[in-house]
Amino acid sequence: MRALVLAAALVLAGCASAPPPPPPVVNAAALTVDGVRLDPEGAIDPALLREALASYARHYGTVREETRIFDLPGRRIESRVSPIRRDMISVVDFRIPANRPRWFMIDLKSGAVTAFRVAHGRNSDAAGPMTPLPGRLAATGGAVRASNLLDSNETAVGAYVAANQYEDGFAPGSVRLHGLDETNSCAYWRALVMHQARYMTPDPGNGQVGTSDGCLAVEVDQRPIVADWIRDGGFVYAGPVSLHERSVADGLSSQAACEAVRLKPENGPQPAPPPS
Repeated sequence: MRALVLAAALVLAGCASAPPPPPPVVNAAALTVDGVRLDPEGAIDPALLREALASYARHYGTVREETRIFDLPGRRIESRVSPIRRDMISVVDFRIPANRPRWFMIDLKSGAVTAFRVAHGRNSDAAGPMTPLPGRLAATGGAVRASNLLDSNETAVGAYVAANQYEDGFAPGSVRLHGLDETNSCAYWRALVMHQARYMTPDPGNGQVGTSDGCLAVEVDQRPIVADWIRDGGFVYAGPVSLHERSVADGLSSQAACEAVRLKPENGPQPAPPPS
């Protein structure tokens, strides 16, 4: 009888779910995660990397698996959110000129960094607020301002978790993003995503690239690589946070709340981002 009880206990123990792994050990001052020195070649501004690591430590373990809904006119978008991963993080330094690689993917196992070009919002550009024109307006350098407001067409800074890859007409698709901070809490309702854009390949004549409406747009041939890096729980830190301009949208976390303070109420619910 005792043997049967022991056997049953062993079976139950085997069926029990394994405890989650411990959170990563982040030392922002030393630029390490689990003892691994990140970016040993110094590609990323150390102050920004420390800002990103402090944010990673603060947000890790706070995101649960869920489906978030975004209702558009005649269409419903479902975004599958995953917990923050612990194998990678990425950092965007929007101060770097847009025609230079400035989205840094960091392998937390080795500390190695791979960088890609990425757009900033057209109204975040140093040239000042821009009126939409045919084609994409060229960036004059890095971003100088950021906003959480709908219709701002500005970059939003802060921590993001990358959600699912979705079909946008360019297989294998783009990646939805969810803001985790007060400075980018309306990002999902702004339809800010990672997508590809032809305008992010530098012009062969002058080296210029274009601007987005706030999305993290990357070069066409780099988009599948970036998507593989970040999708399904990748942690993205876009900064520095000093670029943020405070607004009534800061900290709002629902579609209704974010749309209630949008700059152009006549626009109504955001349209789905078009393929680029």
